[in-house]
This record gives sequence, C-alpha cells and structure tokens, in this order.
Amino acid sequence: MLVFSRKATPYFIGFWFLSSIYDHFQHPNFSFRINLKWTLLITSLFIVYLVFYLFSDFSKEASKALEIKASFLVVPSALLLRKKQISKKELQLIFLSFQVACLCSATYLISKLVPALLNQWNFLKPEEFTYAIRTFMENTLGIHPTYLSIYYLFSIYLVATAQGIELITTNRRIIIAFKIFAIILLSTICILMVARAPLLAFVFSLVAVATLKNWKKGLFSMLIAAIVSIASIALIPSIGNRFKEVIESEAINEKTNSVNSSNLRKSILSCSKLIISDNWLGGVGLDNVQKELNNCYDTYGNKELSNRNYNSHNQYFDVILSLGILGFILFIIILIFPFFGLDAFNYSSFLFFKLFMLICFVTENILNRQHGIVFFVVFNCLYISNYLWFKNQLSKPKMNENIFLESLDNQ
Repeated sequence: MLVFSRKATPYFIGFWFLSSIYDHFQHPNFSFRINLKWTLLITSLFIVYLVFYLFSDFSKEASKALEIKASFLVVPSALLLRKKQISKKELQLIFLSFQVACLCSATYLISKLVPALLNQWNFLKPEEFTYAIRTFMENTLGIHPTYLSIYYLFSIYLVATAQGIELITTNRRIIIAFKIFAIILLSTICILMVARAPLLAFVFSLVAVATLKNWKKGLFSMLIAAIVSIASIALIPSIGNRFKEVIESEAINEKTNSVNSSNLRKSILSCSKLIISDNWLGGVGLDNVQKELNNCYDTYGNKELSNRNYNSHNQYFDVILSLGILGFILFIIILIFPFFGLDAFNYSSFLFFKLFMLICFVTENILNRQHGIVFFVVFNCLYISNYLWFKNQLSKPKMNENIFLESLDNQ
C-alpha cells in the first residue's frame, strides 16, 4: 500500500483473495463454519451496503461506495475462513514488513522534501509553511496527510513496543538504535504534517492502554503527554498555528474570504447534523449523500464547499447519512464487538489499534478511501485471525488460559 501505486493495489488484493480461495479448496475436510461468525460479522456491513445499492439509482456515487466497501467482504473472507490462521510469528512478520514499508516511504519523502525546502525557503511565508509541506508530501506519495499520519503513528507504536524487530535480532543495542532512528524519522514527518486528529488519537490511545495495564504508569504517561502537547503547541509554530486555527475559526458564510480546514469543518459538521436530524431513520441513500451535503453548503452563500464536494469528514455521520440508524448500529457493533469476544484488554496492541482508529473516524471518512479502508480492515482481520490461532492452540494438550494471556502480553 505504501510501496505500490494506488491503481496497482486492487490487483494485488484480488490476486491474494483468489489464492486464499484456492487454499480453501485444498482442505475439503476443514469446516469453515468454525470461523464463520467472525466472517459474517465483518462482511455484514458490505451486505447492508449491497442492499442499499440495489435500491439506489445505480449512480456513480453509489457504485463507488459499494466498490470501496468491498474490502469488508474480500479481506475477512480471505483471512478468516482459512484453515491455518495467522500465528504470532506471522503477525510479527507482518508488523515488521509494515514498519519497513513506512520507513522506506519516509526516507524517500525526506530525500525529496529537504532539497525542495532548501530551494524554496526564501519564498515560504510562515503561515504557508504547513500547507506547503502537506501539499508537497501528498503530491510526492499520492497519499493524503491524514492517512499517512495514521500509517506512521501506528508504525511508531509498533516500533516502540518492539513488534517484529526481534524476529531478525535480539541484540539490545541494535533494537534500541532501530527504535531511535524509526521514531525520530516518522515523528518528524508527523509533526511537519500536523494532522491534528491522528496526533490526538495517538496520544489518547497510548495513555488509555498504559492506564489499563498499570494505572500508575498511565497517570504518569498522561502527565508526560500533557506537558509534551502543551510545549509543542506553544513552541512549535506549525503545530501552534494549526490548533490556534481551530479556536479562532467560524463557520463559512458569504463574507468569508479565507477558507481553511477548521472553518470548513464547522460548516460541514452543521450540515451533517442538520441532514441527519431529518433523515436519521433510513438515511438519504448512497446516491444522495453528497448531493444533500452540497445543497446544504449552498445555504451558507459560499460556493467553496459545494464546488469541492466536501464529504461529511466524520465516518460515523457518513454511515448514518448513507444507511440510517440501523446501519450505524451495525457499524458500531462491528467496531466494539471484538473487545468483548477477544479479551482485548489483555491484547494491548489490538486495543491501541481500535481506540486509535475509533478516534480518527471522528474527523475523517477513513473508510471512504482505499488507503483507509484497506488499512483498517486488513489489520482488524489480522488481529482476529491471530486470536483464532491462539484459541486453536489452547484446544491442544498442555495449553491453558495462562499461556494464552502470557502470549498476549508479549505482543
């Protein structure tokens, strides 16, 4: 996803899906019903989208929504119905591969960014710095800064918790050096992009997981996070300006001359809430979400929002607008059910991932782009598949619950 182009990704996913289906038929004696409940739980959202699509006008907007949500069908069907689930070692290898992909893309990004900054340094105004950086990074990698921040911040967590690196070395000096290099490189890019929601989600999720594992360490982490956050806002202009923008901005109207990510979000939020209040039961349908939003935007007397076709910038609102309250309830069940089924409070890595994504959903339609939905569904299913592997290990002789919890704590 971070190495190949956006257009190539679906082909790799398709090849992987077909090879997984082929693998299913190589084990005719295996009953796929063992893992069927998990598969049906996740694929149910795609089924609901399919039903709504069949009752739509088959517009381009509706077709695109269904196409993107196909990940909720393809990924769990390929991963969770397999006879051999993802083992601990395989999951660690996947984590390591993801970290390497992030580091490769970050190194490439820095190699392009530094010369560009040196050439344009005298022409950049302080208030334009962050926007210029974010635009350059998006143009270079073809990935929106918010999504790139999500990748890098999750990778930072994996690096910090030594997920995967011990597969290739147990030398503490090498591991520490790798951690320092990776965290500094990835953190630098995240700070330069100043994607506020992922940064806040990262800090909150980190503190929450630490508190659940040890409340004293959690309180200490909370204090450190508060000090670092306040210092960053006060001392780093790019971060301070982005948060200052949130406080000072107002909803867009006909007199608004400068449109930024904060004032447009306030207008988008108002329109989304207004449309939901009138269509909370069944939504407006896959065909009409953007049309209804644009009609509401026009009432502000400023064409900036409708001309750019801004979406709801909130995944929860988008689901309600598309599917209504029943679809929203199903979506929430899919998000939180594994917490109860997987003993997630002992599975700290999975808990961090879920909390991190749940918060990121508040400010972006993460699941409306391939870059977002593939990332979320793949890692979500990997964690569940890994749990099913552990569950199978527990059913074997000389395995017990203590071994299971010990294994989870090591992840």
